[in-house]
Formats: sequence, structure tokens, C-alpha cells
Amino acid sequence: MSGTNDTASEEYGTARINQRGRLTIPKELRDELNLEDGTEFRVVRDGGDIRLVRELPDLETLTRGEKWGDEAFRDAGDATFGGR
Repeated sequence: MSGTNDTASEEYGTARINQRGRLTIPKELRDELNLEDGTEFRVVRDGGDIRLVRELPDLETLTRGEKWGDEAFRDAGDATFGGR
């Protein structure tokens, strides 16, 4: 049960819905997928199955508000290719 392959189907034990309709995802799977308190899922009915589809946040671009000069790209090339 180790590793995270998005296309693999692995069984992680059983889960039971409590009286309030809550379902606990097994700890091993929560740890492997870095699921934390507040992680949101879409609940999808797929025939007789239920799928939980994790909602991933949109990527954000962070900057320091500074403009990048030509040197930044030159420096990045030197760091990547060793100044060839």
C-alpha cells in the first residue's frame, strides 16, 4: 500500500458511515495523499459506487512586485546549464 499512483486501485480496509452520515478515510490513505482537516471533495455517484474527488486549489503566481530584468534569465540559464 505504499507509493501514490493516481491510476492504481488499492484497498485500504473498510469504512463505516456513522449515525450522522460521517465517513472516516483510513489514516494510512490520508497520510499518503496529504489529506488534512478541511480538504474538500466532490461526491460523485458512479452507478452503484461513490467516488470522492479531491478539489485542488488553483495555482497562484507569487511575485515580490519587482520587474525581472534580462539578467534574471541569463542567471537562470547559467545555473541550469553551467554558463555554456
